[in-house]
Amino acid sequence: YHFAAFEEYAKREGFDLIEPVGLKHNGMHSNQIFPMVLGEAKVAEYGIDRLNREKEEVYRDMYRGKVEPINGIIELLRAAKSAGIKCAIGSSGCRENVQFIIENLGIEELIDASISGSDVTHGKPHPEIFTKAHEALGLKAEECIVVEDAVNGILAGVAAGCKCLGITTTASAEVLTEAGADMCVDDYSTITIDDLRNL
Repeated sequence: YHFAAFEEYAKREGFDLIEPVGLKHNGMHSNQIFPMVLGEAKVAEYGIDRLNREKEEVYRDMYRGKVEPINGIIELLRAAKSAGIKCAIGSSGCRENVQFIIENLGIEELIDASISGSDVTHGKPHPEIFTKAHEALGLKAEECIVVEDAVNGILAGVAAGCKCLGITTTASAEVLTEAGADMCVDDYSTITIDDLRNL
């Protein structure tokens, strides 16, 4: 929905995109994407804060009532909670979007911390978001596993010093492994707590 939201927002505002929003932008913060797809002049004219705010409102409007968990994620989060494993969300989305997803999935009690794009200076592939996430959990990087579907996210997890599990919802196992994923799966349904501990 993020790619579609960029395109819908551009359409509503009459913007011509320099390049289509696609997989190379996946995992990046909107602050990084807007200059790439609109150009620096248009970003300066409108202001990055306004562009982000309005685009994210479009995203939430499009996604409201359509939030579906990836197969197995709720069960894995419950198993982690039962096993005493702390879980954090590290998303490039703004704070409002992260909270929107957490609430719509009903996973508030399963998440110990969340770091959003609003909480960092540098977007993925910079490691800041995952560094802040493991610090928020009170853990060392080497004690954490980053779970990511985006190449930029895997690169950020590796740079943060974490193990990485790739989910092949937007990129192939080959591409995610090349980026540094230690293991790849199609969804969460086949992952066990033992798998995570042995990664």
